[in-house]
Amino acid sequence: MTADYIQTKVTAQNLKHGPLAASLKKTRKNRPLELTRDQDFISGRHDIFDVLARHSAEKESWDVRMNTMLSLLERTRSMLSDAEQTIQDLSEKLRYLEDVSGICALTGLLNRAGFTRLLIKEVARTNRGLSTGGLLVIFNLENLERIEKDHAPKAAEAALRLLARALEMEIRDMDSAARVQNDEFVLLFAQTTMEQTLGRLQALALRLNKLSMIWNNSELHLSLSLGLKTYAPGEHADQIFQCASDDLARNRKTSARTPIA
Repeated sequence: MTADYIQTKVTAQNLKHGPLAASLKKTRKNRPLELTRDQDFISGRHDIFDVLARHSAEKESWDVRMNTMLSLLERTRSMLSDAEQTIQDLSEKLRYLEDVSGICALTGLLNRAGFTRLLIKEVARTNRGLSTGGLLVIFNLENLERIEKDHAPKAAEAALRLLARALEMEIRDMDSAARVQNDEFVLLFAQTTMEQTLGRLQALALRLNKLSMIWNNSELHLSLSLGLKTYAPGEHADQIFQCASDDLARNRKTSARTPIA
């Protein structure tokens, strides 16, 4: 009995401290770690394989969402590019139609092309002795850019239409009004002289100098400058228009953008 006890103790000591114990430790140290579903993970409440599988599924779902978003962005970019091209094409067609029709789409007045044709015909009539001549007046809406900057493009368009209506009210059947540039308008008084038209011009200047509109509860005044050129037999249309433009430029420079009076 005592011998059996001693043998048991010796065997236990050898297993704990002897060569066999060292061999077992070495074996355990060199053995690779093996994970199985039977082993606990995170305090035994989660299975590591389930966690890895969940993260893998989330990554795949994220990849799918990202690919879908990238595809949608690419389609949107393509649609925007097509829309921009369509707008550009329509703008070019509109400019072409305006040139052909001779009408400014925004104001309903003659545009530059339409007015140029009209002026050429009127000067030709004068040179053939069918008219005594006339007067060309160019107006510039000085604060158009300021209106657009402070009150948005729609306000600028409203100002242009307002000025167009005001000029239409000043002309006779034989006269013409046109918008020849973004902020430039012209009146053509046919078969008249400066002496005959001076009173009308003074009254026109007073009315235009008071021209204003209400926009978003604010009163916007229109500031105008003008240039003049009378014409008589023997002159050319392009020279008449250039002289009126030069007079406008001089008046704008000397008046330092003050309203006409």
